[in-house]
Amino acid sequence: MRNINLVLDVGNTNVVMGLYQDCLLISTQRIPTDRNQNLDWYLQGIISFCSSFDLVLDQLRAVALSSVVPELTNIFSEIFQKYHHLPFVNVNAYTELGLTFAVKDPGFIGADLIVNAYAAREKYGTNCIICDLGTASTVQLIGADGFFHGTVIAPGLNTSAENLYLRAAQLKPVDLDQEPPLLGTSTAASLLAGLLRGHSFFLDGYIEAIRQEYHHLGEIKVIATGGLSKLIHRFCRHIDVIEPDLTIDGLNLICLSLL
Repeated sequence: MRNINLVLDVGNTNVVMGLYQDCLLISTQRIPTDRNQNLDWYLQGIISFCSSFDLVLDQLRAVALSSVVPELTNIFSEIFQKYHHLPFVNVNAYTELGLTFAVKDPGFIGADLIVNAYAAREKYGTNCIICDLGTASTVQLIGADGFFHGTVIAPGLNTSAENLYLRAAQLKPVDLDQEPPLLGTSTAASLLAGLLRGHSFFLDGYIEAIRQEYHHLGEIKVIATGGLSKLIHRFCRHIDVIEPDLTIDGLNLICLSLL
């Protein structure tokens, strides 16, 4: 198997690795994000993932990384800098992707947001609102012209729930994979209503407000991605499409642009 790209999306909860043959996603693997692990531990994880397809790192065509964990950004960059012949890009706001920004120095914008913006623009060619639902819930607007209008960052669904359980002695964790009522008649049902429907109301409200304020842009497509997108989108009125692999798809597109 040849012409394989490796992509790595390093988030606060998981590292997602993906192998692509051209534009075809072959396989993904998640490993926990552990800031206490060293370079060798992560290197062995990458080698093991690739070896399941009889690949060694030297055989890869290109590698792209997005990371929101600085310690791990350094580790993964060091791993691939050893393979000087291998096209490698550590994506950040300064990577040349045809995006423009509302501020002079966009360095504070997370790599995942940059990759999502690029992926949405490349895939859909229109104005896009991207809701990335993971450890944090982010809502961003990217124009069809590549202009990055801005972002909202809020606690993610699980992050909010875990913090609530820690601070409220009488509240116990509930299984979120259930249909929530609008109003609960038990503690568990009330939590489901607040967590799932509450988060969907937050998203729908922001989407409506963005569409109203930026109506002059014309059509705006709404994309949901991230680990919780499949769970939450059922309760949202304004999400047009679910793209669970948007970030790694974007990283692969960036790999292809290097070649």
